[in-house]
Parts: sequence; C-alpha cells; structure tokens
Amino acid sequence: MIKALQQTLKDLETVHSRFFKGLAKFPRFKKRSNKQSFRVPQHFSLTEDGKFNKEARGDFLRKSRSCLKLPKMSPIKMIIHREIEGEIKSVTISKTPSGKYFASIVTELDIPKAPLNGEKIGIDLGLKNFCITNKPEKFENPRYFQRSLRRLKIRQRRLSRKAKDSNKRRKARVNVAKIHEKVANQRLDYQQKISLKLTNENQVISCEDLNIKGMIKKRCDPAPSYGARERAPSRCSNCGYIKEDLTLKDREWTCPECHVHHDRDINACQNLLQFSDLKIGWEAPKSTPKETVEIPCIKTVTP
Repeated sequence: MIKALQQTLKDLETVHSRFFKGLAKFPRFKKRSNKQSFRVPQHFSLTEDGKFNKEARGDFLRKSRSCLKLPKMSPIKMIIHREIEGEIKSVTISKTPSGKYFASIVTELDIPKAPLNGEKIGIDLGLKNFCITNKPEKFENPRYFQRSLRRLKIRQRRLSRKAKDSNKRRKARVNVAKIHEKVANQRLDYQQKISLKLTNENQVISCEDLNIKGMIKKRCDPAPSYGARERAPSRCSNCGYIKEDLTLKDREWTCPECHVHHDRDINACQNLLQFSDLKIGWEAPKSTPKETVEIPCIKTVTP
C-alpha cells in the first residue's frame, strides 16, 4: 500500500501547483461524509471464481462473482458492468456519500479513429429548454431537482432534528445523500444520452463557449433598479440584419428587411453554425478598394 500513499502525495503536489499557478483554489481537507477515494497503481489483479489471475487481461465475461485483489486485503467481490479491454494500468477505489463503493479501472487501448461522416449542427442553450439545435430540434429540461425537492425537504428536516454525532444522524445524512445522488445520476444519464445522439449523427458541432458557473453567480441584475431595460440583440440568420430592440421575453420575431419569421433559439443555432463555418471551413479573402467581400451572416461592407 506504499504506492497508494505515494499517489496521494502526488495528488497533493498537483493541487498545490495548480493553486500557485492561479488555476484552482487553495486545497482543503475532505470531509468524512463527502466522497473518499484512493488509487492503487500496481500489485492488484482481477480474479474469476476466487482463483488468482496474474495477467488480469480482462477478457472474461461479465460475472457477478468476479473479485478484485488489492495488496494486504482479501479478494473483494464486485460486479463488472462492462467488459474490460486493453492493458490495465491502475485502479481507483471510491466511496460515495451514500455509502456505495466503486472501482474505476484505467486501461491503455489503441482506439482507431472513427471516419468523418455526418452532418453539421449548431447547438444553443435555452432558458426554457435544455438545448436547441438548428434542425430544428428542442430537448426539454426535465428539472430533476425540482421533482425531488419535496422529498429532499422532508429528509433534510429530519436530519436537522437529530443529535450531533449520533447514529440516527448518520443514517439521516445517508438518506439525504441518496436523494442528491439520484438527481446527479439522472442529470448525467440525460446529458450522456443527448451527447451520444448528437455525436453519432453529426460530424461538426458548433456551440457557444459560455461560462455557465459565472453566469449563475452573477444572477443579481441592477438594471431594473435603475430604470433600465435588458436587451439582447439578435442577428437574422438569413440576411444578417441585427435587431436591437429585442428583450429577453421575446422568443419570436420577424426580420424587417427579409420578412422571415424566426424562432429566437433556432435562429441563434443557425448563426452559431454559420460563424463556425467561417472559422473552420475557409479563410475570408482580403478586400480591395474596388471589390467587396461577401461573408455569410455578416452584411456586405464596402471599404
């Protein structure tokens, strides 16, 4: 287990170096109630039917009776949810706040690059919907946390009434952690299904690089307090006209120049796709005093 302790020191060195570079906050100690983990880089093996397997190539079938052998520990029974391929490098044992244990096995495998096929798509995050594409296709926001809020309030109220450092309080904390874990798993599963669908069907995906965490932190807007109105201009994806008098509550609008009716979210996806084609597909030629340059999504300008 000496190697496992050395891995902890390496992780500590990494977080300190990131802090001094300004990439992360100052490291803090983990609470016992939070997620705990340690990594074993070598001297471990996978077994079948309780028999020791030195090679542990992972070419066995999925069996609930498979075991993980760690140094100075008896074989641990586990369920393998997917076939292990490649050369095994390390294993990370983690414990969730709800009391569940997981083993994450890192392997090295040469994966051939997939052929470039599919369409191009633009994606925009919505206020009402989870995300919107230019096809058009809208993915609803399930709001899993709102569905579990009532049950979470009840469990949290019971937790607050328990005596500190008591067994009943530990059990109540686990019940609260299970609700949070379920919501996190629901969100992750929904996002993974959408990302898998989009990547399988499309070759190029254009999206906006928004700082969502920063936007959530700055939710207080002083504009209404000082008599100002919020405006978010939108560009017509057909002719390039910029409409300045749009407010956040306006979800549809008609271009006064080309008279095309736009859904605001779908129009934003089309603009993202056009701008990405400008950057990825080709470089705009230089303009001369006698010639104009026509650029998609931008009005033609004569120097």
